[in-house]
Amino acid sequence: MSYSSDTKEELCRLEPDSVCCLLAELSGIVSAAGSVIYRGGGRKRLSIETENAAVARRAFRLLRDVFDVQPELVTLKRARLGGRSAHRIEVEGDEASFVLEGCGIAVAQRRGVPREVTVRKCCRMAFLRGVFLASGSVTDPEKEYHLEYVLGDEAFATALQRLIARFDLSASQTRRRQMTLVYLKGQSEITDMLSIIGAQSARFAMEDAFIRKELRNNANRATNCDSANMERAVIAASRQAQAIERLIGAVGESSLPPALLQTAKLRLANPDMSLEELGRLCDPPVGKSGVNHRLRKLEKMAAELEAEQKETQQTK
Repeated sequence: MSYSSDTKEELCRLEPDSVCCLLAELSGIVSAAGSVIYRGGGRKRLSIETENAAVARRAFRLLRDVFDVQPELVTLKRARLGGRSAHRIEVEGDEASFVLEGCGIAVAQRRGVPREVTVRKCCRMAFLRGVFLASGSVTDPEKEYHLEYVLGDEAFATALQRLIARFDLSASQTRRRQMTLVYLKGQSEITDMLSIIGAQSARFAMEDAFIRKELRNNANRATNCDSANMERAVIAASRQAQAIERLIGAVGESSLPPALLQTAKLRLANPDMSLEELGRLCDPPVGKSGVNHRLRKLEKMAAELEAEQKETQQTK
C-alpha cells in the first residue's frame, strides 16, 4: 500500500468527538467528490465516487450516521482505470436534497467552502480532511515532498486555497488537463497539513523520512569533503616533493638548515603522509603548523631559486 493510501486509511479510522466535525468532514467529501444528477420530476441524485474503498466506507457511514439516510454503495469496474475498482455512494430524491442542504452546498450557485459548517476551527480542520479523503494525495516522502488536491471546480479550488491560508500555510494552484490542483510543497508545510487533518502517524513517518534524508545528506557531504581534502593533500604533497627535489638538486642538501633538511627528507620518503604524521616523525616531534611552515619555506626557496635562474638566463 502506498504512503498516500496509508494516510487515508489512518484518517478513516479517526473518531471525531463532535457531530459538527462529522458534518464538516462529510461536507468536504461531498464538495470535492460529489455530483448531482437531475432526474424526471425534478428529483435529485447525489453521487459520490472514489477509488479508495476505505473512503467509500467512511462516506457511507457518515451519510448514515449524520443524516440518518440509507445510501446505496455500488462497486464498479472501470476500463479507464485499468480495470481497477471504483466505488459510488448514491442518495436519491428528498434525501439527496436533505444531505446537500445540511452540508451547506447550494448546487445552483457558485461553489465554495460552506460557511455554515466551517465556523469553528475544528470543523475547518475536519472539512480539509474530507476534501483530502475525496480528492487528495501525498507523495512518499522518501521520493519528494508534495501534497495535492485534484479538483474539478476552479471556484472551489480557489476557496479551498483561501481556507488553507487561514492555517498560515501557502498553497499554490495550477491546472492539469481539465482539473485544478491545489498543492503544497516542502516538508514543513506538508507535515503541518497532515497534523491539521489528523494524520499524526503519517506526519511522524514524514518527519522520520526527513531525518533519515538529512543524515544521509550529511554523511555524503562529509564523505565528499573528506575526498576533496584527501585530493588536495595528495596534490600538495606532490607539489612539495617536486619543489624539494628541484631545490636539493640545485643547491645540495648541505645548504639547507637542519630542521628544513629533516622535513624535506621525510616528505620525499613519505609522499602519502599527512602533516600530522610527518610531524610525529620529526626529532623532536613538530606540530602540524610547524611542518606546514617548513614545507612552505622549502617551496618558497625553490620558487625564489627558479626565479633567480630565469633572471640570470635572460641577462646572458
